[in-house]
Amino acid sequence: MATSSITHNFVISSEGTQRFIDAMDRAEELASKPMRPLRGRILSTEADFLALAEKIRSNER
Repeated sequence: MATSSITHNFVISSEGTQRFIDAMDRAEELASKPMRPLRGRILSTEADFLALAEKIRSNER
């Protein structure tokens, strides 16, 4: 079968396993915090959205 030839050459070492776990832990740490602070404000009212739409329209002209 094709899958037996694919899985036949896999070698799992304790060092490789530890590197994989460390990389996953590091990725989880990085994903949980922003890389840089973001500036902006939260649009919560209709007036906020309309003001943003008007600003976008004026920049297109």
